[in-house]
Amino acid sequence: MSSGRGWAKIVDGVLLVTLTAAGLLHPESPATFYAALAGAFAALATVVLGGAALANLVAGRVDPHARIQGPRVRPARIGTEAFESARAMYVAACLAAWPIAQWQLGHDTAMVWSLDGHPWWAVVLQTLVGVVVIDGWLYLKHRLLHTRWLFPFHAPHHAFRDPTPFAGFAVAPVEAVMTFWPILILCIPAATHWAPLYFGLVLGFIALNFYLHCGVTWRLLEGTLPRAFLNTSAFHNVHHSHVKVNFGEALYLWDRICGTRLVDRADVRETAR
Repeated sequence: MSSGRGWAKIVDGVLLVTLTAAGLLHPESPATFYAALAGAFAALATVVLGGAALANLVAGRVDPHARIQGPRVRPARIGTEAFESARAMYVAACLAAWPIAQWQLGHDTAMVWSLDGHPWWAVVLQTLVGVVVIDGWLYLKHRLLHTRWLFPFHAPHHAFRDPTPFAGFAVAPVEAVMTFWPILILCIPAATHWAPLYFGLVLGFIALNFYLHCGVTWRLLEGTLPRAFLNTSAFHNVHHSHVKVNFGEALYLWDRICGTRLVDRADVRETAR
């Protein structure tokens, strides 16, 4: 599948400028918006790049011959992966700056630290249903990005055929917006999110992405994660090596429902031989 990245790079660049300049339109305090943007980017980049470095160190201790794709034929493109991940975190920070600025200016947001006045079971149920629904969107988004017209925006991620944890969030700006736009839901006070559960799930999603891209497997995780329909390193690595299957991001549930696992696609298995 041809990437056609020329025009997509222009769109990605314009999008970055637009997301940054949007803060000038903040109705109350552009300065608060940009301070929130800087803080969010620093926090996200530190967690993602620092966590990726730690995960890569751990994965590097595994016997190269035990890696999913075997010993590397070429050196890992860690620098490019890290740059793409940092840029994606900047996009996420541009989105997060809106609810953060809203909170800093004294307005209610969806984020609450106490469940006083909120039935705990309702908040937890709403969050878990939201996780399944948003993951369904992420699966659909991933399928759409593999269509002819949208693949140029996804091609940078597939440049990492044998990825490292630094590639966990190494996506171009358009794909980053398609992935992280739910952050804006936090601007809606009625969409209650309990902070400890929300941030726990965010950190869990980040850690899962490190594992999905580490290039190695751990028997305990490979045996435990599927019980909760969660993706695994072995499952997602197949997507990097075969491209047309295993689209699930956090859950593999949608691949199973839609018949897009490698085991469901005889045509892809035959082509890969």
